[in-house]
Amino acid sequence: MALPGLVCANGHANSPERLACRLCAAPLSGPTRTVARPPLGAVAVSTGEGFVLDRTAVIGRRPRASRVSGSDVPQLITVPSPQQDISRSHLELRLEGWHVVALDLGTTNGTTLHREGYEPLRLRPREGVVLHDGDLLDLGDEVHLTYGEKS
Repeated sequence: MALPGLVCANGHANSPERLACRLCAAPLSGPTRTVARPPLGAVAVSTGEGFVLDRTAVIGRRPRASRVSGSDVPQLITVPSPQQDISRSHLELRLEGWHVVALDLGTTNGTTLHREGYEPLRLRPREGVVLHDGDLLDLGDEVHLTYGEKS
């Protein structure tokens, strides 16, 4: 996907809102131009797995994509849920512009966001929350996802 952005001296594309490159911390300046959106980070799963956010991801014990357009087929990430606390399609991590948005998909047991310096926040069903570097999402059944900006 092409977006307006800034490119650092090392060639990394960034949001035009940033002052320093998200990958190498080089200062950003110069004109905004159209760039291809790079992966917007990676997610470490408490099971030891992980995935890169180069497109939308649906996470759950048996995830399915509800709406699929030809160009944006989401990744389906299966996580264990021995107690079935995690819904089949539990959480969506959607790429919107330069942001990663976490969306609880109307689950029974919910999703809790843990962000440093804040009280834990239970996500409201189908209300997106923009993730920050280091955020942890608790899906239940001892399954946690940690978002990092660097992929």
